[in-house]
Amino acid sequence: MHEFEKKIVKKLNQHKSKTLDFLSSIISDVSFLIAVWIIIGIFLIIRYSLVGIFVCFGLAIVFAIHFIISEGVLKWGGKMFSLSRVRPYKAYPNEIRAIGKKFLDASFPSSHIASMVGGLTVLVYFYKSVLPFAIISVIILSWSRLRNGIHYPSYILAGIALGLLYGYLALIILKLFGTQLILIF
Repeated sequence: MHEFEKKIVKKLNQHKSKTLDFLSSIISDVSFLIAVWIIIGIFLIIRYSLVGIFVCFGLAIVFAIHFIISEGVLKWGGKMFSLSRVRPYKAYPNEIRAIGKKFLDASFPSSHIASMVGGLTVLVYFYKSVLPFAIISVIILSWSRLRNGIHYPSYILAGIALGLLYGYLALIILKLFGTQLILIF
């Protein structure tokens, strides 16, 4: 399986194109993704008022869960117990080049994908029409993480699974405590 995944990353990574390299670097940039979520939040609040605020609470819950589990338990805990996984560009520096930021932390699971899928799960729950955009966004972000030599496909799939979990947990929390959150405002 590992050789197969390596071949996928190599195939996506081998084509040198300044335009594609630039685009995949921007798409994978944490600052860019944060900016996208801030813009989405502002739009939701302006366009949908109280419901938009409620959805933003759901997004905040997703990102909090993601930070605790993916960044804290899995990545930090993985280092402690030597479960960290090396990124493709580091494991095969002569075969896979790093494009964009060279992340130095553990690469499993894909945090970018987990947070994106979690947030999109909440958005799709409230706005079904967003589903095509959500699917395309996850495909593009997944492509960029693979192309940049940052993740293997299994890390992306783990990120998708965790993102769905984070999204559903956030929705459960909203259902249980949503009224109290609204009353605070």
